[in-house]
Amino acid sequence: MSWSEKILRFTRQLNTPLTLSDYLAFFVDGSQCGMIYRDYLPPFSNSPDIFQCTTTGVTLLEKFQNREDRTRVVNEFFARLRDDGVFSHTLKGWRDETYAVFRGGFKSDVLFDVERAAVPILGCKSYGVHLNGYVRMSDGSIKMWLGKRSPTKAKYPGCHDNVVAGGISSGYGVWDTLVKEADEEAGMGLEYLSGVAIPAGSISYTVVNQYGTSPEVEFVYDVELPQDFVPRNKDGEVAGFGLHGIEEVKDMVVGNNFKSNCAAIAIDFLIRHGHVTPDELPSYVEVSQTLHSHFHY
Repeated sequence: MSWSEKILRFTRQLNTPLTLSDYLAFFVDGSQCGMIYRDYLPPFSNSPDIFQCTTTGVTLLEKFQNREDRTRVVNEFFARLRDDGVFSHTLKGWRDETYAVFRGGFKSDVLFDVERAAVPILGCKSYGVHLNGYVRMSDGSIKMWLGKRSPTKAKYPGCHDNVVAGGISSGYGVWDTLVKEADEEAGMGLEYLSGVAIPAGSISYTVVNQYGTSPEVEFVYDVELPQDFVPRNKDGEVAGFGLHGIEEVKDMVVGNNFKSNCAAIAIDFLIRHGHVTPDELPSYVEVSQTLHSHFHY
């Protein structure tokens, strides 16, 4: 299989085709904010004091009228499921970290905050930020810093990763998260980011896997780093870093040892910076569009 065929296969796999009849809409305060796989319904239907379940949807009861009450009751519900071993494959990754669930898009009205590990069960949108860190070498060529995830990570242990990446927790913005994650993951202070790191758009996709259904948006930043910069991890979540040439990165993103959304971020970088051209990639348009997919609600 050629490299261009591998890229097309990867981007198609990034977005899992959904059969919408397999899902129930999840409503809070009159707004759809998730999609629950029908096979996940029993714990919800067994909690009529919290949810109203019909043949078409699951609704958090209207008696929970504010963000605080909804946050409390939803997280207590999932904590009980975790303790009872329900959705164990997903909830074993419990992090005591919450994601905001928005009424609409990012930064709209927050309906409630939910444990990060439970988000794929509800099929709620989640948001993250990734940084492409690259170095311009003396000969004019470009190399990219990539991380390798700790072997103890709950998801994708030992896989390649962007130099900085992290989910946007409740109460954080995009820039706040980037600054926090850059310091923790790569020892990268504000001097490497402020006025230098450039917002470069976002990618979006929906993935269905053993953890659940995840419509995700990843905000993207690019930063050109000095040749003498070497990332140093502080939080124990990264096993190490490597500086890789563009041709090496192109091979890595179609391999089997790269966290999928991080590979997509790297592919987006390669396209935007002209390292992948329409002439060498017949599926250039489809690949570009697939990295910016629309959600089903």
